[in-house]
Amino acid sequence: MASEYLKEETVDIGMISEKEKEELKTSAASIASGTTAVSTAENPQFIAGKSLFISTRGIPVLRLPLPPSELEIGIYNADGSLAFQSTREKRWSGSCVLSDTSRNNIVSTTYFWGPSRDPVLQLLGPSADPNANAIKTVSKWTSRSQKFVMPDGRIFEWTYKRERLAGGKKATLLVLYRRDGSAKNGKRIAQLVRDEDTRSPGSSKCSAGNGGELVLSQDAAEAMNEAVIVATCMLMLKKEIDRRRTVQMMMISAAISGGSS
Repeated sequence: MASEYLKEETVDIGMISEKEKEELKTSAASIASGTTAVSTAENPQFIAGKSLFISTRGIPVLRLPLPPSELEIGIYNADGSLAFQSTREKRWSGSCVLSDTSRNNIVSTTYFWGPSRDPVLQLLGPSADPNANAIKTVSKWTSRSQKFVMPDGRIFEWTYKRERLAGGKKATLLVLYRRDGSAKNGKRIAQLVRDEDTRSPGSSKCSAGNGGELVLSQDAAEAMNEAVIVATCMLMLKKEIDRRRTVQMMMISAAISGGSS
């Protein structure tokens, strides 16, 4: 078992080359421009607007429980042009900054490892009061959902839904809802679709934290800033990776315990 982990990790830990980055960018353009995963048969009220493509492979099942090697993750428009970039300073840090194409920092995310330590998002702007631009996050360690409380008190939630896409195929979507009473069951603002047509090249359905097509509703901008939608979605992918790493640690610990008994 240990040799399988090491074999997988040998492939994974190398930094993404410039050639591979260009391949991901090209794939983003071809996938985002050709997909129709903009609504689901179960949610016809969701009217799709803009699509973005989050280009990251995530991590596979069999590997050492190390953080991913990608320090920069591109978020692309449908034509393949860069829309945003998420950057970490260090591989061992989960904290990151989302910037635009002019390298202006828009949203920072300070990430903590462990239960009862929710991340903190900060809108980066001219305000002198950091608390005025803080986005609070609320979650349970055992839950995959995450709530976000905006500086003005509005509440949004990313959660997972298994639904049938408009083309008839089923997929597990990562869905963003507004939860502050604006709709009876919450208004759907955006959804991340990761099926065989939209997931990032080099990833699979078993990958954790991999990218795909982020579809915004036509009126998403009225509810949440586009950059904040992207930043909160990136946080959800980070949580997926940490859950996977936790399982990998448990598997290695069990293998070591079993081998020494």
